[in-house]
Amino acid sequence: MKFETEVNEKTSPKEYCNWEEVESLTRRIADKIRRSNKKYDAILAITKGGIIPARLMARELDIDHIQLIPVREKKLYKEEMPILLKDKKYLIIDEIYDSGDTFCKVYESVRNFDCDFAFLMSRSEHNSKKMYVGKILNHNKWIVFPWE
Repeated sequence: MKFETEVNEKTSPKEYCNWEEVESLTRRIADKIRRSNKKYDAILAITKGGIIPARLMARELDIDHIQLIPVREKKLYKEEMPILLKDKKYLIIDEIYDSGDTFCKVYESVRNFDCDFAFLMSRSEHNSKKMYVGKILNHNKWIVFPWE
């Protein structure tokens, strides 16, 4: 699912997310995953924003293997993608589902593998058993995460 928002880092009002909220959202998503009885072989962190949430989620779910999905300047570098295996289950993590642009690029690249997605925050509701969201945003403010 992709949609356009008018949220912009330079012109939109900002909302600051602190470490306490990041930890809380990570635990909320981990609880949803545990209730689903799903188990993952590895976590895939979408670079830049997903690296820290991926590490926190790995701690919550006791997963030792983290790999990076290389997204820089809104471009997916397919030649740098980790090698995925058909018999493994992956949890892909990013900090926010905003316009859906990054999600669509990554999904297209991994759609033939067993992957679920997790986002600390999202600008839209997702009714999918393959997507976990910690918090649905009800505003058009630019979210500033503590690692930025």
